[in-house]
Amino acid sequence: QDLQTWVNGANENGFVLVSFGAGVKYLSEDVANKLAHALARLPQRVIWRFSGNKPRNLGNNTKLIEWLPQNDLLGHPNIKAFLSHGGLNSIFETMYHGVPVVGIPLFGDHYDTMTRVQAKGMGILLNWKTVTESELYEALEKVINDPSYRQRAQRLSEIHRDQPGHPVNRTVYWINYILRHNGAQHLRAAVYSISLYHAESNCYLGFKKQTRKC
Repeated sequence: QDLQTWVNGANENGFVLVSFGAGVKYLSEDVANKLAHALARLPQRVIWRFSGNKPRNLGNNTKLIEWLPQNDLLGHPNIKAFLSHGGLNSIFETMYHGVPVVGIPLFGDHYDTMTRVQAKGMGILLNWKTVTESELYEALEKVINDPSYRQRAQRLSEIHRDQPGHPVNRTVYWINYILRHNGAQHLRAAVYSISLYHAESNCYLGFKKQTRKC
């Protein structure tokens, strides 16, 4: 309830959500202080999923919390931007709600995901190794105040949401379908009927023919 009250109260300037995912529990002191200083300059309120020592230059506009309902916050009407690591699940949630992104990829597929986000025009990619406080502040200001970022994010949201029925209803339908047809064996791939001997021999033959591992 206190979180609901806090975001509801951000009417004039809205709020910015900051999260680097469950896989990034702690940020280095240098990076955390750099982020905190840039966020403190924003007129928006900031809610930041954060663990560890409190940054020394944390602004009065910033609320630190160890866990937050990310999807619900992304769907709140007062949100203005999302500062993220660019994880695929986070980006799908962001795209669903039509929220512009500033992404700081950290490892793995984050770089590829944020490259695509930037190419689609719904966000800005920054390099965590070289980003400065000013660059971060300017990127956030840009995605918040330049309407083209939100327009493109909302256009992608429209495409993403345009589906034949709600996903939950489709899931219920297919569960019932399987129950009605006693497991729907006719939909199972033939590979499930192959013996272990056949599977291994086919794999071996494929390996010998293509000289690659199975």
